[in-house]
Amino acid sequence: MGKVIRWWAMVGLLSAGLLTPAAVLAQWGAIQRGLDATRQAPQPAAKPPAKDAPHNVADEKVGGPGLATATTYQNKVRPFSYTIPAGWRLESGDPTGDRPVFMKPGTTAAFQFHFTQMVPSFPRKASVDASYKQAMEEKSIGKYLSVKRRDQGSVIGWETIETAEKGSGGFQRIIWQCYDGQNYYYNFMAASEPSQFQQHRAALQGIIDSIRFSR
Repeated sequence: MGKVIRWWAMVGLLSAGLLTPAAVLAQWGAIQRGLDATRQAPQPAAKPPAKDAPHNVADEKVGGPGLATATTYQNKVRPFSYTIPAGWRLESGDPTGDRPVFMKPGTTAAFQFHFTQMVPSFPRKASVDASYKQAMEEKSIGKYLSVKRRDQGSVIGWETIETAEKGSGGFQRIIWQCYDGQNYYYNFMAASEPSQFQQHRAALQGIIDSIRFSR
């Protein structure tokens, strides 16, 4: 499949940028009635620093082709499934296990998830209520574009969509965090670099919306 570029390794690279070299000052002189006078020419206006370019994952020529068709994966550990669009590629991990990373070749659009078991006494409802309340408050200060409760049967949780200005780690993310009836915590994240978010938002939201718990 070619060289694997892990999603978490890309974060630090997005802040790298190039600056234009300093302009060289020109000089010219003139003789006025025996008095040497040298004047410095105006310095050319410096070009603004080049805007950081997104650190895209390898395209299909380098990293290999993506999925031929939209593909639904059934998790073998927990009872849920999800669908990845055609053209996306598995970059790392087991798609039927924990912590896989999918990306669209030649872009920063990505999807990943992880889950962990909490202790039986963990108050999942209180945790969701408190987290949702906090997210709504953070929405009021511009951290989120959208905050909503997202439940599915016995699975309870909340979904957030970050703003470009206050996204985390240089990315703009759609995140569904939830707990199932056995107190497993899940974090499903679809994201891209902010300048690509609107272009891929529908596909990212579609992946999140495709997640289905079977019991």
